[in-house]
Order: sequence, then structure tokens, then C-alpha cells
Amino acid sequence: MKKKIYVPGDEQFGRLKMSAFLAYSFKSEIHHFFHKFQPHHESTTDEFDTFQDVVKLYEGRIKVPEALDNILKEIPSEMVRELVRTNGEAYFKFPMPKVIKEDKSAWTTDEEFAREMLAGTNPVIICCLQEFPPASKLDPKVYGNQTSSITREHIGNNLEGLSIDEAIKNNRLFILDYHDALMPYLRKINNKTSTKTYATRTLLFLKKDGTLKPLAIELSLPHPEGDQFGAINKVYTPAENGVEGSIWQLAKAYVSINDYGYHQLISHWLNTHAVIEPFVIAMNRQLSVLHPIYKLLHPHFRDTMCINAFARKTLINAGGILEEIVFSARFSMELSSMVYKNWVFPEQALPADLIKRGMAVEDSNSPHGLRLLIEDYPYAVDGLEIWSAIETWVGDYCNFYYKTDEMVQKDS
Repeated sequence: MKKKIYVPGDEQFGRLKMSAFLAYSFKSEIHHFFHKFQPHHESTTDEFDTFQDVVKLYEGRIKVPEALDNILKEIPSEMVRELVRTNGEAYFKFPMPKVIKEDKSAWTTDEEFAREMLAGTNPVIICCLQEFPPASKLDPKVYGNQTSSITREHIGNNLEGLSIDEAIKNNRLFILDYHDALMPYLRKINNKTSTKTYATRTLLFLKKDGTLKPLAIELSLPHPEGDQFGAINKVYTPAENGVEGSIWQLAKAYVSINDYGYHQLISHWLNTHAVIEPFVIAMNRQLSVLHPIYKLLHPHFRDTMCINAFARKTLINAGGILEEIVFSARFSMELSSMVYKNWVFPEQALPADLIKRGMAVEDSNSPHGLRLLIEDYPYAVDGLEIWSAIETWVGDYCNFYYKTDEMVQKDS
């Protein structure tokens, strides 16, 4: 568990922070080597055999195997207290996810599948659909025809009496689109790793009650004869029973896998940790510790460089944890780097992002000057409250020191 990294001394974690960080890191990593201590009679040693095995993580406690218990004895006492019960029982505690606390099969429903796009771990990708069928921005000279194969026949009868054109005009159709980001890497991922996955497009409809329902999922692969021949698409629509119901669950699973992986690689690592580090470095190199902007930024940048350094050592490194658990495997960092080429600083502001994705429109009569197209969008509702508070505070602070834009320009 020795984590040898270098960051400047004033960027290092404090002792308690380090203990807590190592404890949670160890706990999150534990399932990666738990299987090494499992009995040989287990049918598989590097994955769950049944859904019930997953639920067992939360229904009770997992007793630490003796071999693993020996490892724990080498860990600092502060960290052990974070990991195990204080009464001496060697158990790991995994909190019960609320989605299965009331109903263990709730995650399989279409309602929950759609809800998580607004209130799950990655509620920052869903967009309002602007054209039908969905088009691609990939270069057709390189990737051929990448236009969606979802047709009016697939979704036209599930729009509460609206035509597709009417639904688009009334902002009732939405899309979770992982097609363009993943298609250029699918051939590498599927041929050169143990992963087998698809690029996905998911269409959803905003019902009168304000909730979303999935209409269709498109799974796409590169053409076997070459990228220039376009994509091979297959479209699936909701079903509850029989073979069709099972296939629909699998289609949703592929979407969820893409959503999880994209969240870890892009929404979290790239757009949260990685993009801010150049600003941390610039602040330390260019601003005096007495400068008012330094004092404004410094608390927000605390621990960023240190946790990023740890990530490069054990999380996103070659052969690291992320490559083991994310579908893109050893192409993860390459994929993340390619997506970064589309990162534009002014678009990162929450109001700008919501408008760009078509999830909100400017409205001077609405709170924060924006009207959400989906009212029950917890990420946006809560996020705008936080955004507004930060914007007010930062604006008041900066206006105290800089009365005009010219004063900013003249501050060398």
C-alpha cells in the first residue's frame, strides 16, 4: 500500500487526509483481489457468478479472508479504523444503494434506466434531440455513413399521439449518444482486449407526467470490411417478457456500461481532475500568495495535484485499476485524450452547458435566468443553486478588487 509520488510539499495530503484516502482507496480496490482468496471451487474467480452475489455485498458483511487479514495488520491504525468495525470483527461495510433498498429489481425497470440519466452518476450527457434520425459528426470520408438506423416505425407509436416532428418541436425527445465518441475505438477495443462492446444511441420521450421513458436503443459496430463502409446498426425497442424482454435488458446493459465508463474517463477524470490541473500550476507559478485571485482560488484547488498524482500512479496508469474495470481497457487514456480535443473552456459553465445540450433555454422570468425543459432534473436544479451562489460570491469578491475590465488587463 506504499504510494510513492512526488508533488510539492505544500500540495501533499495531511496525515488524516492521507489515512482516509488510503482507506477508501483500499476499500474500493478490494474486489480486484478478493477473488485471489476465494475457494478454488468457485466457478469464476474474477467476476460475479450471479446477481445475488452482487446483492450479498450490501445485504450483510463480507468477512475478510485470513490471508487478507494479514495484509491489514501492516496498515496504519487510522486506516484500519476506516475499514473495519471497531468491535474487532473483520468485516468490510458496503452501504446499501437506495435504488435496491426498497426493491432489489428496481434497477431493471425502464423508469429507473431513464431516471439515472437525470439523477444518476453521469447526468451531464443527455441532450434534447434536434434532428431525426440522429446524425453523426464523424468524417464520412473516413468512417462512411454513421447516421442512425432508428426509424419512425421504431418509435412513432409511443409519443402520446404526437408525430416525431411535433415531439422535436415541443422538446419532448431526448438522446443519450455515445456513438461518435466510441465508434473510432470499437475495432481496437473489440479486437485487442477481452472487452466486447458497442457504440450506443438511446432515444427517450418526455411523458406528460414529467418523466422519461426509453423508446429505442441502437447498438453499432464498425463495418467488418473497413471503417469507410460505415456502421452496422441494430435497433432494439422496449419489451418486458420472453426472449425480447431479455434482449432489451442486455441492450440497456450495454448503454449503462458505456455511461459508466464515459463517466469515469471523461465526466470525472478528464473534465473534473485533469482539466483543472494546468490552472493549479499556473496559479502557483504566476500569482503571489498575497494576490487576491490566489487567495480566492487556493482553497478550491486544495489536494487536487496530490490526488491526481495518486491517480496516475495506481488508477489511470498502464495496467491500472481503470483499465481493468472500464470497457475501453488499455485504450482508455487514448480515448480520454481524443475527447479532450473538443473541450472548450467557456462551455464548462453550467448554464452554458445546459443550453448547449438543449436541456434549458434562457428565460429572464425563471430562477437563474434559465428554464429547464425537464423540471425534475435534480443535477440541474441543485447545480444551478450552487452555481448561482458561487457566481455571486466570486463576482462580489472580484469587483471589490477590480472595478473595471481595464484594471484586470493592467494587472501583470
